[in-house]
Amino acid sequence: MMVELIHPQEHLILALTLLSNMKKRYLSYAMAFLFALSLQACSLVDVTTIEPPFKLSEENVITDIPSANKVLTGAYAQLHSFSLIVDEPGVTGCMGISFDVGSSGGPSYQQFADNDVKPDNSTLSGIYTSWYYLVNLSSHVIEKTSLLSTTDPRKNEILAEASFLRALSHFSILRLYGQFYDIASPYGIVTWDAPAKDIVPKPRSTVSESYAQIEKDLKFAIANAAQYSTAKFASKQAANMLLAKVYLYKRDYIQAAQYAAATIDQRGNAKLEDKFADVFTKWFNSKEALLAPPFDDKNERNNKAFAFRSYVLPKNSYFQLLAGDPRQSVTIYFTAPPGNLIRNGKFNNTSINGQALTANTEYYLRLSEAYLILAEALIRNGNPADLAKGRDMINVIRARAGATLILSSVQTKAELLQAVLKEKQLELGCESGEEWYDLVRFSIEGDINIVNYKPNLTSKTRYIVPIPIASIKAGNNVVKQNPGYE
Repeated sequence: MMVELIHPQEHLILALTLLSNMKKRYLSYAMAFLFALSLQACSLVDVTTIEPPFKLSEENVITDIPSANKVLTGAYAQLHSFSLIVDEPGVTGCMGISFDVGSSGGPSYQQFADNDVKPDNSTLSGIYTSWYYLVNLSSHVIEKTSLLSTTDPRKNEILAEASFLRALSHFSILRLYGQFYDIASPYGIVTWDAPAKDIVPKPRSTVSESYAQIEKDLKFAIANAAQYSTAKFASKQAANMLLAKVYLYKRDYIQAAQYAAATIDQRGNAKLEDKFADVFTKWFNSKEALLAPPFDDKNERNNKAFAFRSYVLPKNSYFQLLAGDPRQSVTIYFTAPPGNLIRNGKFNNTSINGQALTANTEYYLRLSEAYLILAEALIRNGNPADLAKGRDMINVIRARAGATLILSSVQTKAELLQAVLKEKQLELGCESGEEWYDLVRFSIEGDINIVNYKPNLTSKTRYIVPIPIASIKAGNNVVKQNPGYE
């Protein structure tokens, strides 16, 4: 049997995660289209207009701590949706360097691989809608739980977890659909600090305003969330790491280093696995995973293992990049002859405790990335002591992987920036598309020429994707399209 959860809302996970069943993918797309007509214009309707198994009622769904836990569990269940655990990591990996489009990815995925996404792309719309659904549901939890009159300390933890989920959603939307790299840009995203109850279009916030909302939610989560005990739910450590990542993207490297160091120094029960491979055999039970939602193999068939050899496949060029690194054999394998088909070793159809497994998790946050965030932030600060410490942080991850350590003779800022960029590619490739965002960030900083990685990427307008056209039309053009996609 799988390890029993200890979180207060655990008893509801199995029932509510049915929402993300892959068999219902096309039903969810139909719902997403209906959303596009009423809420996807970034003016989300009240969640009561949707009738999942845990149908919400604005007036009475949250009346006490147990009912608040129930709705919060429904919010976590959204992290299991096909759009978020297959589509988003799949297409961003295609935009980056680790994935090729598989046979099931089709023209929709190919547009991402070509860095030429059309505003009517169905995958684009599904990701956008899924994250905004979670924004609205999290906001609902925050609003209603705040009104409870109770001394139960779980109240603030619920508020913290919901705030974390809202921040994660806003940040995920910002980095894909907004000019996250330019704090002065007007092309942020539509942000919400309360559930949307009326179908009234709302314009985009600036990038600065978008970051402010995300930071506010994460600082509340850091102050009020429980200490890390499991990757299945948000924690103080997860909030610290996400905020470090937010500051890295915002190009505030001093604060990125501060919060990444806090994640590592105050990690509590979280720890790096002794072996790189253990992260991907323990799934959501890994203590290295700071956020990795569980799946129920008995009832839920999200088939991520299948999707990651059908919708996307590891690139042969990425396999070659891993040459000589011990992580190569863990990350990528080939089927037996005569097939010799390339496969993703991080997400494969295997078993847990002897039981066949067809449902994998998504590693939204891994502690190893916190070390590399700290490394990059220190290196960008540029003084000799920080450069040396940044190199040490890279070597922590390389040592765990069994890779050759970076020599002390590698000491310039330029050399070490290239080292941390490559290390993130080696450590995190074939997972969540992080290497795509790294290419954008390093290009903006002038550290790389992005066309050396993506030859057809000749315009900065392609550093982000368009707002779905259905959203813009449904909102009477209140939401402005990204430059280059008008």
